[in-house]
Amino acid sequence: MELKRLIVYKKDRARTLVRKAGDQMSQNQVSTLKRGLLVLEFIKQSRGITLAEVMKEFQLSKSTAFRLLTTLEDMNYIYKIQTQYFFNPKNFIEIAERRSIRDWKSLQSVYQAAQHLQMGTYLGKVDGTDLVMTQVLHAPFRHTADEEVGNRTKLHQTALGKVILANFDEGKIASIMDKMSMEPATKNTFQDPQLFRYHLKAIQDDGYAFDDEELTIGIRCVAVPVFRNGEVIAALAIGAPAAQISRGNMREIVTKLKVGSKAITREIEKFH
Repeated sequence: MELKRLIVYKKDRARTLVRKAGDQMSQNQVSTLKRGLLVLEFIKQSRGITLAEVMKEFQLSKSTAFRLLTTLEDMNYIYKIQTQYFFNPKNFIEIAERRSIRDWKSLQSVYQAAQHLQMGTYLGKVDGTDLVMTQVLHAPFRHTADEEVGNRTKLHQTALGKVILANFDEGKIASIMDKMSMEPATKNTFQDPQLFRYHLKAIQDDGYAFDDEELTIGIRCVAVPVFRNGEVIAALAIGAPAAQISRGNMREIVTKLKVGSKAITREIEKFH
C-alpha cells in the first residue's frame, strides 16, 4: 500500500513539474513574441535599422538581437540590404488587396498590350498617397515579374500616379494632396505643390503623363489612365531607358497605350 502511494505521489509530482515547465515555456514564448513584434514595429517606423541599433534600443545581447532579426527576415517580414534591415510591406497586404492584385494579374489584355508595345509594361492603382504596382511585364512579356508586383511609390514620383491623380475630381485631388509629403526620388521629382497642380492640369488636357527620370535616373515612363464606367481606376504605362523614349516617338507610344487601356477596360467590364 505504501509503495502504491509512493508511485501515485511520484506521478503527481512529475505532472506538476511538466505543467510548471510548460507554463514557463509559454511565458518565455510570449515574451519572445512580444519582443519580436516590438522590434518589427521599430523597423517599420524607421528607414533602415542596423543590428547595433536594435541592440541599443531594446537592450539586447548581440546573439538575441541577431536571432530575432534573422527570424523576422526568414518569415519575410523584413529584408536586409548590406548592414540595414527594412520593413517589408508586401507581407502585410490586406486579403482584399491580395485578391485585387490577383484579379489585375489575370487580365490577358495587359499581356497583349505589352506584346504590342515591346517595352516594359506596368499597371498600377492608387492606395492613399501611394501608387501600388498591380502588374509588371518585361520581355518576352509572357510572365508577371512577381517580385515587383505590390511595390509602392509616391503618386507624384511616377507617370502612373500622376495620370490617375490628374483624372480624379478636384475635391479628391485636394484631399490626397493635403496628405502628400512631396518628397523627391530624384533631382527631377516635382516638389512644389503649386507647380505640381499646374502639371496635373496639363496631364488632364493631354490625356497622358510623362515621367522624365523623376523616379529613377536614366528611366523615362509614359502612362495613360484606365477607366471603368467613366471613372479612373488605374493606369497603364511603359518604362524604358531615356534614349528609347523621345518626343519623336511619344505620340506612337501614347496611341498604343490608349489602345491597351481601352482593351483592359473592356475585359474588366466583361469579366469582373
